[in-house]
Amino acid sequence: MNEQPTPGTASANQPSRLGTAAERHALIMAVVSAGLVLAVGALLALVLRPTGGLRLTLALIAVGGAWLVWNRSLSKVRRRKKLLAAPFPVEWEAVLHRDVAFFRALPDEQKTRFRNELKIFLGEKMITGIRTTIDTRTRVLVGASAVIPIFGFPSWEWDQISEVLVYPSRFGEDFSLDGEGSRNILGMVGSGAMNRIMILVKPDLVQGFKNAADKRNVGVHEFAHLVDKSDGVVDGLPAVGLDREAIGPWVELVRRKMQEISDSESDINAYALTNEAEFFSVVSEYFFERPGLMKQKHPELFAMLQKVFRQDLGSRLQDIRREMTAGPKKFGRNSPCPCGSGKKFKKCCLRKME
Repeated sequence: MNEQPTPGTASANQPSRLGTAAERHALIMAVVSAGLVLAVGALLALVLRPTGGLRLTLALIAVGGAWLVWNRSLSKVRRRKKLLAAPFPVEWEAVLHRDVAFFRALPDEQKTRFRNELKIFLGEKMITGIRTTIDTRTRVLVGASAVIPIFGFPSWEWDQISEVLVYPSRFGEDFSLDGEGSRNILGMVGSGAMNRIMILVKPDLVQGFKNAADKRNVGVHEFAHLVDKSDGVVDGLPAVGLDREAIGPWVELVRRKMQEISDSESDINAYALTNEAEFFSVVSEYFFERPGLMKQKHPELFAMLQKVFRQDLGSRLQDIRREMTAGPKKFGRNSPCPCGSGKKFKKCCLRKME
């Protein structure tokens, strides 16, 4: 959960899950599953000892069942190949260039992988507006929020989530916009009946990318919770990026940093004091929004988060600083469209974004 607080290292150049790794896993599962169906059919044939037409029927059922299992096992790969084969939407490109400094600072080959990850996430997950419309900008920023924290994990699968609900304003702990309780929550990862569902507040989502220097990004915050949850529990111990030997030092580092915040000796958002899980998500926002500042003020924490997310932001600080200094890209109506179509912005992506 992310509420408005009251006052008071591996490279991303690795092979992507979108290609050989996912296909190899799917193929293995297809072979194993189809083989099991055929094995069951053969076992039944030995036990029942069918003759004539019954033998043929049993053989056809076994072969047909194996084919269905094979086809189903490979359907995800085929669907992803279709998604990746489609042209990258020009209006998505404009949003990335205008609003996502993380994307703009990437080398060209990594920009291509970012686009592919975005295609997969938005092609497989539901983005639903609750009393608000899901425009192109909102949709792309939700996807970018998901891609940024897992960009160092090419084999990552977002199995912990199936749908993102986008609210028009902050909400209460009962998920309602009309409840009597606090309406100060701007993002939440659901549990129980809301399991596999995330809620984001549209204005706060947009603001998180609009101001790339404030160390706050509610989209990254909530998806960081799901990175934390990869081991089954949201507890501030992101086991996916920490080996067993690193857990002890991480726990001690968190304790010290929380004490610094409590003593008003830190620039980390005080909401991090809520618990260890919120600490992890808050410092994740800081890490991706202001990596240079974190490296300067919290070098040990910065180094640890590079290991957690397997992203070497330290080697790209100059590019990130350049994009942050430049701020959101502004395109005049008559400027060349950032998508590279060769058309004027007003006759291309601007029209699709309005």
